[in-house]
Amino acid sequence: MTALIIGFGIYKGVTWAFHTIASLLAPEVQKEEVVEVEPEKEKTYIATVVIDPGHGDWDPGANVGNVLEKDITLKTSKAIGQVLEDADIKAVFTRESDVSLSNNKIEDLKKRAAMSETYQANYFVSVHVNSYEESDEVSGFEIYKKNDESESLAQNIGKSIETLNYSKNRGILDGGKSLQVLRDNTVPSVLIELGYLNNKNDYSYLSDDEKLQKMGETIAKGIIEEVQTHLLDNSSQNNINQ
Repeated sequence: MTALIIGFGIYKGVTWAFHTIASLLAPEVQKEEVVEVEPEKEKTYIATVVIDPGHGDWDPGANVGNVLEKDITLKTSKAIGQVLEDADIKAVFTRESDVSLSNNKIEDLKKRAAMSETYQANYFVSVHVNSYEESDEVSGFEIYKKNDESESLAQNIGKSIETLNYSKNRGILDGGKSLQVLRDNTVPSVLIELGYLNNKNDYSYLSDDEKLQKMGETIAKGIIEEVQTHLLDNSSQNNINQ
């Protein structure tokens, strides 16, 4: 009996020593830490604006040599969108590359205008470039409006562009009946003619990428002014009435 107890004790001692040595020799295994990643919060916008770079793809628009209206409008529009996004205003583009929405011009314009309703936009801004074949003396930018409801947007953009002193302001014109992209729209809408490409003065900034970037940023400031002055004021008024 005594021998059995001694034998059992020796067995337990050897087993303990074996496990102790094994644990010291075994590589340390670190537990993997599980880091919980919070889902990215969806950005909250105060307004939505459809930005329409005129022309595209098979439709180059006005041109002088390799300087094409479709490229000018796209560069300017992207600059507008950058500033709007920074101001928590959602920018929806009718095109973001050299494409068209249809091979048929009327259908193309109809699809551009329809995006205002599709995205429940507050405003629609179309960007274009002018050209006057009969004379190269005509210069300046001009803004066409859809209706009286679009007047304030046109004024804010026009005043903003004026600060650049690139060319003269030719004023606000009525385009609600003559321009399909405005006529078919469902929200306050304007079409901006940035200048006359065949005019020497206007060509100097219409062919300059840095100045087009500045033009887009300045147009965006006019849009932001409109949003802050009217949409936010209307929202505050509605809260008071509730």
